[in-house]
Amino acid sequence: MKIKYRLTINFSLLVVGIILIFSFSIYVFYLKHRQEDFLIRLRNKAINSVTLLNTAPFDKKLLKIIDHRSVTNMDDLTVIILDSLKNIEYTNQDLNKISKSIPVFKKLDWDKNSHLTFKKEIFVSFPYSFKNKKFYLLASAGDLYGEAELQQLLIIILLVFISSLALVIIAGFLNAKQSLKPIKDIIAQVDEIEAANLNIMLTTKNNDEIAELAHTFNKMLERINKAFERERFFVSNASHELRTPVTSIKGQVEVALMKKRNEENYIAVLTSILDDVENMTNIINGFLELAETNTDLKNLSLQAIQVDEFLFIVKDEIVKRRPEYIINIEFEKTPDKESEITILGNQGLLFIMMNNLIDNACKFSENKKATIRIDFDNNYTIIQVADNGIGIPNEEIEYIFQPLYRAQNVQRKHGTGIGLSIVQRIAEIHKAQIKISSTLNIGTTISVLFPKK
Repeated sequence: MKIKYRLTINFSLLVVGIILIFSFSIYVFYLKHRQEDFLIRLRNKAINSVTLLNTAPFDKKLLKIIDHRSVTNMDDLTVIILDSLKNIEYTNQDLNKISKSIPVFKKLDWDKNSHLTFKKEIFVSFPYSFKNKKFYLLASAGDLYGEAELQQLLIIILLVFISSLALVIIAGFLNAKQSLKPIKDIIAQVDEIEAANLNIMLTTKNNDEIAELAHTFNKMLERINKAFERERFFVSNASHELRTPVTSIKGQVEVALMKKRNEENYIAVLTSILDDVENMTNIINGFLELAETNTDLKNLSLQAIQVDEFLFIVKDEIVKRRPEYIINIEFEKTPDKESEITILGNQGLLFIMMNNLIDNACKFSENKKATIRIDFDNNYTIIQVADNGIGIPNEEIEYIFQPLYRAQNVQRKHGTGIGLSIVQRIAEIHKAQIKISSTLNIGTTISVLFPKK
């Protein structure tokens, strides 16, 4: 079911429910009012009769004539006046009628104001004193006029209810349609967005939750657009990087097959091909590591990692692979407790990060040496990786985290340009900051600031 129909139904049910409650309340309150008003008029009629009867010289026959000819809107009015001994002193009806009514009157408490309804007639009884005489007044009548008014009121309520129901449904549908129009406009705009025009932003004239939804969509589109741009850039550069060693291998193989060569030439060709294959392997492994970092911290297993112990493990692994590397680990200041140099993270990803940073530092240092410093303050646990290499030009620092980007002054150095992209992504996953300080021909220091939990 579409939202506009569901909103229309919900709105209609709500308003109709309110109308029903008000209509029922009006009917009930009017019914109660009519009953109370009829009781008052019935009692007043009995009081008028006893007053006239005891006003001399007033004849009972004349009073009966007056009672029968009076217009009272009461059907089949019966008035009985009893003296203090509960003997009948006056009645406006004959004895047959009285004999049928007395059994019903006997159900009432004559010494109190009481009443009951029997066969659509209301019976009342109450004591009354006039000129120091005590009387018991009994009266009964049918409220046909009141019932007719109630039926008329019920018809009016039903007509108003049916009319209101139709108006509520129409108003609810128009209101839902108008309320959902901004959403339909957004849907129409979203339908026009394709991969080629992800830079289009959604617009809305409202300044409400719909505008917030559009703003959220725009931020999502912006992220998707950036992801597409990164993918295009990544594929383009990856193709270029892989094409170079593949072309080199192909050329060397073709040259080697042109004629027979001696063993030394074949060994030289195969050695060169092996270097190209190793370069391709490094590029592919970098791609895999970069893909592995495209996850979120909430999907990773986390653990408390003591930085100094972790860095010594990383150092040992790197030195096993590259015995020529010199790696020193230092403390900027001595921690008072382990928590000051403990971070919460994924050990596998952090190993990839530190491996890339340390490998780069050693690779670009003339003496293959990297210095790792451990520092901390109230907000961060800090790892600094420093080299004494060629440095990074200031105008290129902002680009070095792009996949496959390599600074101009390192083109002769072996590398893929993927490592720092991986470092940045892992830092983002751990909500860490990266700061770079570099001086040409002196060295570079990369600091990773892990927030304390």
